Amino acid sequence: MCCQVRARPIVSPGAVVLRRMIDAIELPEGVRVRSVKGRSSWCLRNARFSTSNALASRGCKGCRLTSVQIRDAQVSDIPLLAYVCLQATGGIFEALYEGSIPGRETSLIVEHLFSRLNATSSYRNCQIFEAKGEAVGGLHGYPFDASAQDPGDPLLRADRYHLVRPFAELPPRSDSYYVSSVGFYSNQRGRGYGRQLMQEAEAIARTKALNSMSLHVFARNSPAVTLYKSMGYEALGRQPVVTHPLIRYDGQLLLMGKSLN
Repeated sequence: MCCQVRARPIVSPGAVVLRRMIDAIELPEGVRVRSVKGRSSWCLRNARFSTSNALASRGCKGCRLTSVQIRDAQVSDIPLLAYVCLQATGGIFEALYEGSIPGRETSLIVEHLFSRLNATSSYRNCQIFEAKGEAVGGLHGYPFDASAQDPGDPLLRADRYHLVRPFAELPPRSDSYYVSSVGFYSNQRGRGYGRQLMQEAEAIARTKALNSMSLHVFARNSPAVTLYKSMGYEALGRQPVVTHPLIRYDGQLLLMGKSLN
């Protein structure tokens, strides 16, 4: 989420909340994980794809392959990261930022979050997923205790703080790596890419000597909840979702976590 999740007045979207909820699905059967020059890549065997995504042969006898990789985000990826944020958070960012700058589209307003280099919302805390050489999705995450140093966001209006109250009342552990958002373009979903990005986030957390993972997810986002549970995440708490015309989920918001020990 882009706001600080704490049980006190919210001062920074980079520090407090939202943008989590994932759209990730099960890893296709037959995936083999490889490491290539410090980056993750996969060889996909026996996976079915649409004809618009025909696999290119890479010299594997009797097998058609497609290479995917995860890399650090760049400035040019900010529009994709804003799209991921808006899609993954179920309308919360639309509710928070719509009309914050009169006449400007919400997606363009949200892009400013990722351009703030002195905040945890920076694109520098993001990973990009590439398939066949094209960026198709991304993940935003960071050590949660770093959010305490986030500057305030002048575009986040005080009369909208109540929208993220459920997040603030479900604070992650300070020693956790907080996954703020994960998502893909609609035509790239259902291929197991979300699981791969989550595995990458866990690897990053370990390199930072963090002991756990944390994230927020809407309980009614059943594909995401199912994925997290299959990866060992457990529900640590829940709060009612604030009702708003732009928020696409009702019911409960979950805080989920996983130990990395």
